[in-house]
Amino acid sequence: MNLDKVRARPFLLLMISDALESGALTQGKLAEIESQLVDMSLKIAKSFYSPVISHDLKKSCSIVMGVTTLGLLKLCAGDTLSARKILLEDSVVSCFRKGWESVNSLFKAHGGDADRAALLANYQYRDTEYKDIASIHESLMNEQLDINLLIEIAAKFKNPLSNMDMDPDYTDEISIKADVQLSIFEALMKRHAIAHTDYADFKALVLTYRDKADIFSTEFSEATQAILEKFDAQMSLRIEGWFASIEDDFKKIFQLLSVENSGPEIYISIFNEILRGNINAKKFMHAYESLLKAEKQLHPNLKQQIDVEYSFQNLLEAQDSDLSHDDILSELSHNITDDNY
Repeated sequence: MNLDKVRARPFLLLMISDALESGALTQGKLAEIESQLVDMSLKIAKSFYSPVISHDLKKSCSIVMGVTTLGLLKLCAGDTLSARKILLEDSVVSCFRKGWESVNSLFKAHGGDADRAALLANYQYRDTEYKDIASIHESLMNEQLDINLLIEIAAKFKNPLSNMDMDPDYTDEISIKADVQLSIFEALMKRHAIAHTDYADFKALVLTYRDKADIFSTEFSEATQAILEKFDAQMSLRIEGWFASIEDDFKKIFQLLSVENSGPEIYISIFNEILRGNINAKKFMHAYESLLKAEKQLHPNLKQQIDVEYSFQNLLEAQDSDLSHDDILSELSHNITDDNY
């Protein structure tokens, strides 16, 4: 026999079973508990699923089992004597309500547009299984709060040099970390009064960082500390966790520069590494045009992006030049009087 599985059932059912065996729970009280659980299951089915589909009814029952178990655990703090007293002297509905407070906090963390039915499905708890429903809830909450924090960080470190226009809901940690890395490097550039077109000075700074690691480490530490001071403790702690790997990334990037030639080439290469090739062509046109002919051949993707930008601008200018002011008014008037407008 698997003795460790004998009591592998939801805490709520274990407490009801123990109370029955000890004679503390009467059949009348048991019937009342069953009726209340059925009632709540029907309400969940009507509110989030379909009460006429058997699969949805089963899902609603298992959700009520999970939410009620979670509420009972929170009310009794895991103490079995307190749990039995709550079931005998109070109502199982009060356990569900306590559990629902936690569910509602998850809804709020996900925002008003969240799929609540899908979130609720995480609390399903069949009567023949055991799982730590309290830990599951905490995990769901922590995961979503961390996502919210990442979105907040992404908004603070919006990247003007990147070509990617990302939906905040799909912002991944790697992309946000790249934006933070970019912000740190721009802080180092600002420290030495280097603008984005000062390619010779940029090259000199990077080669100094490459050859004198102690100088880079000191200035990196000062720049990151200044960045952290702008944010609250929670955000600062999350960002600070990336600094060690960001510093290592910089050192690896600097070592790659031994094969680079001009300042513009190093400039493009640095940001290409940080942004993983996702460079905004508009921001790098000047740098690209400043490259030597041989160096331009090393950046075909950037050249292609720039050509697309130029052709798009030319297209807009050509469209504008084709129509006079009177032509535009005539076309607008035609559209307004068109029956299909």
